[in-house]
Amino acid sequence: MTDTNQAASGVLALARGGDLPGAIALGETALANGAGDAGLAMFVGMLCCRQGDVDRGIVHLRNAVARAPGESAAKIELARALLSAGANADAEEVAGPLASMTTPAGQEMQRIRSHALLRQGRSEEAIALFTQLTDAQAVDFESWDGLGVCRMLLGDGKGAVVALQRATQLRPNAVSYWINLSRAYSSVQEYTSATAAARRAVGLDVNDGGARLALSRSLAGLGAETEALGHLAAALATAPDNAELAGEVADVAFLCKAFELAEAQYRAALAARPDLRQAWLGLGGLLERLNRNGELLELLDAAEVAGVPADDTALLRARALRGEKRLEEALESARRAPDYIATAVRAQLIGDIADRLGDTDTAFAAFSEANALLAADSVGSAEEAEAYRGKFGKLLNLLTKPWFETWSPPAPPSARPAPLFIFGFPRSGTTLIDTMLSGHPDTIVLEEEAVIDTVAKALGPVERLARLSPAEIEQLRARYFAEVDRIAPDAAGRLIVDKSPLGLGNTALLYRLFPEARFVFAERHPCDVVLSCFITSAQMDSKVANFFDFVGTAMLYDRVLAFWQRCREVLPIRVHTIRYERLVADPERELRGLAEFAGLSWTPQLLANQSNASARAYIGSPSYAQVAEPIYTRAKGRWLKYRAHMTAVLPILAPWAERLGYDLGDA
Repeated sequence: MTDTNQAASGVLALARGGDLPGAIALGETALANGAGDAGLAMFVGMLCCRQGDVDRGIVHLRNAVARAPGESAAKIELARALLSAGANADAEEVAGPLASMTTPAGQEMQRIRSHALLRQGRSEEAIALFTQLTDAQAVDFESWDGLGVCRMLLGDGKGAVVALQRATQLRPNAVSYWINLSRAYSSVQEYTSATAAARRAVGLDVNDGGARLALSRSLAGLGAETEALGHLAAALATAPDNAELAGEVADVAFLCKAFELAEAQYRAALAARPDLRQAWLGLGGLLERLNRNGELLELLDAAEVAGVPADDTALLRARALRGEKRLEEALESARRAPDYIATAVRAQLIGDIADRLGDTDTAFAAFSEANALLAADSVGSAEEAEAYRGKFGKLLNLLTKPWFETWSPPAPPSARPAPLFIFGFPRSGTTLIDTMLSGHPDTIVLEEEAVIDTVAKALGPVERLARLSPAEIEQLRARYFAEVDRIAPDAAGRLIVDKSPLGLGNTALLYRLFPEARFVFAERHPCDVVLSCFITSAQMDSKVANFFDFVGTAMLYDRVLAFWQRCREVLPIRVHTIRYERLVADPERELRGLAEFAGLSWTPQLLANQSNASARAYIGSPSYAQVAEPIYTRAKGRWLKYRAHMTAVLPILAPWAERLGYDLGDA
């Protein structure tokens, strides 16, 4: 029989010398020969885990616990090893009996149990334990991190940011904490802060795939897709065979509109891991967003065969069924989706289906719920909404005939043909118009790209317009075309159709750069427009924040239309107005007039909105699903069905309806 003390000394000496395999072999030999105690078994188990052989380490740690069931140290190491091996339920079971104790060992077991619960998807239970730990010990950085992750999973992005800021303050060199903080910032659309946190993570470990992934996600949020895709490739290179990473890479590629890459990575992830729920959902979302409805239904059937719970795919199935006009089934499927799955999106979808079924009370209640949830989750949305409305008020005060008369002489015409700008209040038919124009071989359509905003930022204060020199005008033109060429390299020689509904706030700038430019204004009944904005969910930004509130939407409409009217009065711009109601009633007549105004030859392809939408694949506006349908008139006069819900906004909208020649019935 080998002497226990002698064996332990030998194992320790080898371990200190860096010979872990030798230390493990000596320890295992001693244990097999009957020597050793719980301490030696625990030490050998810990060495195995450090070597990367966690399963082997767990065997020795269980042996240590069996030898000394009253000792907590071996139990803690066993629970840690089980957590590391992904045996989360076993880790919870081992940690449970000690987790209620107030001793340091008890706190450590509570921390381990919290992580085990988190990894089992039991976030609400985990968050309670992490909160107890941080309340008891404010410097417990690991629990602050766990608390932040739990809050993020439960949809509390703001709370996650607070907890993860604390974690990074306490442990500033922990790469994973900065990654989690970046993801939390991204979840509340604070992409500048998310990018800063992710760059900190990359700076700590340039080879960390998670850090690169977080950076690419935040950059995508900022619209810096090219840089984002570069970091995405670096992330994928760190673990090319990792299915979970492939799925996350696909998610970010989707955000970057790199759809082929996204689909390839989703499918690669599912080929390696058919049980990967998020990849099924991600691929389904991609197919739905690209209006590939038939493929989506096939995918959902395959996901069900693969064991993905029906509740998890209920929202996607509801969208697919809606596309098939199976509305009762679609509504049932949407209602079946559990609360934790995109609650605001679910409410908005229920509202849309109920609206199509003619149940306006149910629909309006669902739309109101969706907007309340979006407003609650959006940082500073009310303030941003007010500021955005204020922007149009300031522009209205500035743009006067006396100010316009102070402008320095215009520059010579642009060497490249001036763009055709499509403006209008959102939901006025701008997407249908540009989808039709995209069918012309001589056009290139920019679908709500940030080109105009980029040039406006380069200009600086709008007051500068009055004193711009010809050289400065030419520089801004060059900036505009450089952005166009970056987004659409094949734009040269074709008419640029720049659709940006609320880009009309920059009408004065665009006229200054392109006096010969043509402007298309989409017009629709004010009540239908404002109702449609309120009931259509979209990504949060300062203008969309107005749409979370019905009265706020109407107030923004009033400001925008007043400014556009001022542009027509002060600036000698060339404008062609397309009325939505006429467009859906007689598309050819309206489009022939538009083609003539735009200087385009007539082609029947302008009328093929469905095939045009399919050819474009991606449509960036919330109307992406509608424009892929045959032209319909169900949205015309929709507001009349909701009249009982519109009493607060009618006083704001009635003057505009009268001014534009629309009927308000007996209002």
